[in-house]
Amino acid sequence: MTQTTVQSTARYGSPSAVFWLPSGTFLLHTLEELPDFPRWVSTHFGHMGLLEFAAIHIPLIALVIWTSYRAQAPDGSRVWRFMAYAFQWQFAFNALFHLGAAAMFRDYSPGMVTAATVALPATAFMTMLNRRRAILPPRTALTATGVGAALAAAAVGFLFL
Repeated sequence: MTQTTVQSTARYGSPSAVFWLPSGTFLLHTLEELPDFPRWVSTHFGHMGLLEFAAIHIPLIALVIWTSYRAQAPDGSRVWRFMAYAFQWQFAFNALFHLGAAAMFRDYSPGMVTAATVALPATAFMTMLNRRRAILPPRTALTATGVGAALAAAAVGFLFL
């Protein structure tokens, strides 16, 4: 390791540790949403029960954790790193949904606290670290951001079903 790499690792942590941000973000965010998010969605959008919430979130949590695990591995492929980056950006766009919905409905949106205090800062940190360490090439990171936006749009669209 070069002196610059040692200093950079000491300052920002292991480059692979950043891929655990989406998992941590999602777990904390889901814990905040429970148990009130289904009732809030039912009030403002379409019906959602606690079982439906669990049926959606449990496999998604497993997928995001698996993605983080695969992305942080020393042999983590670019696909897993791309997906981890996309998931983190999905949580940033989800944060904008929560904060916007809270403002629009003038009501606490379960998930808005972790959206503002975890998802947005974690996404900013992951983006900054990607720029400094070139974890993903710039065009690939931009594409992953677009995939994150599409995932967030699909998640919000699901609320209207």
